[in-house]
Amino acid sequence: MLRRALREAQPGAEPTGDGGYRWVESNDIVSDAPSRVVACIQDTSLELTATYSSRVPYFFWLFDPLTRGSVRRRLTHVARTVEALADGTEPPSPPKRAVWAPPSAMTSAQVRAVATLSLLMALTEYASSLLTQTIDFVAKSFHATNAQLGVLTAVTRVGNLIVLVGGVLADRIGRRRLLLVTVSVVLVATSLSALAPTLWTYGFLQVIVNGGTNLAFLVGFIAAMEEAPEDSRTYTIAIVGIAAALGFVVGAILLPVADVRPGAWRGMYAIGALGLLFLPTIGRSLRETRRFAALVARQVRGRVGEVVDKRYGSRFALMCLTGYLLNVYFAPQSQFTNRYLADERGFSGLGILVLRAVTQTATALIAAYGGGRLAESVGRKPVARWGLVVGAAATAAFFIGGGPLLWVTFAVSTMGQSGAAPALSAFTSELFPTEVRGTAGAGLTITGVMGSATGLLLSGYLAKPFGSIGKAVALTCIAPVIVGVFLINRLPEAKGVLLDDVSPSEV
Repeated sequence: MLRRALREAQPGAEPTGDGGYRWVESNDIVSDAPSRVVACIQDTSLELTATYSSRVPYFFWLFDPLTRGSVRRRLTHVARTVEALADGTEPPSPPKRAVWAPPSAMTSAQVRAVATLSLLMALTEYASSLLTQTIDFVAKSFHATNAQLGVLTAVTRVGNLIVLVGGVLADRIGRRRLLLVTVSVVLVATSLSALAPTLWTYGFLQVIVNGGTNLAFLVGFIAAMEEAPEDSRTYTIAIVGIAAALGFVVGAILLPVADVRPGAWRGMYAIGALGLLFLPTIGRSLRETRRFAALVARQVRGRVGEVVDKRYGSRFALMCLTGYLLNVYFAPQSQFTNRYLADERGFSGLGILVLRAVTQTATALIAAYGGGRLAESVGRKPVARWGLVVGAAATAAFFIGGGPLLWVTFAVSTMGQSGAAPALSAFTSELFPTEVRGTAGAGLTITGVMGSATGLLLSGYLAKPFGSIGKAVALTCIAPVIVGVFLINRLPEAKGVLLDDVSPSEV
């Protein structure tokens, strides 16, 4: 009876010759490393054991427990199904795909690529976030005014000329080599910032960091998109984005160090040198993306003019305007939030850490993951639109209000922005073909930089007449509303469409 029930529950089970059966179960993460289940039947008892291989490099500490739980649920379902069939009762419904798993399983190569890119983006984000995290402490060390900080942070955007050259190079020499070199330069410049003797020396090094991190993000997310399964593109972007956010979290956790004594913020920059220790292993693990490798095999390269030709020119212009307006909004709130909290709301470094930990850490990760999943099922445009509008309204309230409202609006702002982020990132990569994806991204980054400089200068110089840096930053929240209400709907929807159909190659 038990043997017959097992065969009915698992029609593909094969006898092992010793009274047991063996079959293969699908894996939530890795498609080519599924679980192998062995059932041993002795008299009227059934013992199920499983072996599986789905190790996620660098992040095994997170995914191994999740995978074990998924395999355990599958075994429990088989056991209950066999029991129900043996008893003649209704078998249970099959277990749903784990909520944390990709919409479809990836190959081992895809898992390795996404995990490696995630680590690179986490290292990059740590370096990128330090200026934002420590700007108030830097200002006090060098006795800088709000206007000087506005100029400094705007000037750092000059480093994005690196992106203009690097984006074109990404379409010539490939994603892998450029990404490794860029992250190395970023980590070195970050470490040297700890030794900066003047505000302008510090600013020069941050020019390199700013340009390098934006290039690394551009190429890293392009690589993630090109390696992702077709129905998991925004999911993959969300996962890489969440991993990158861990770099920001590390910086936030270390922020109280800056309170220890004047100049202690330099230690946070010196820690960036530790990231260099990971690069040899990352270099061995990271491979060129399969889509770019296919271009190389065909011995073709894209034309720069393809970005602005009849097919893609209107997309590019619309995305440039979108990126410009969004960065008018994102840059000031990113750079001035800690200074606003410290100077106008009386927060210490520890207080800022607590506020960010309570309102941003879990909120950002959950919203980014949910936004990535929703963008696959509902669509990129509605997720981006509502995330931007809700996030902008909450951000304006955060920079104008105070008291308990400060905490609530910061959380809602984080939720809106993080939820929209995977869809917005997908637009940048999905709407242009592989041969010019880097070039298009570089152009979009430059227009975004222009928006950042506009927003930073506007906020820095309006702070005095407005009597508050918070009110000056709140003014920029008009920009994402314009994008969400008027521009997003003009972009093509890529949900459920193959990447090569969204942006067909012209070579």
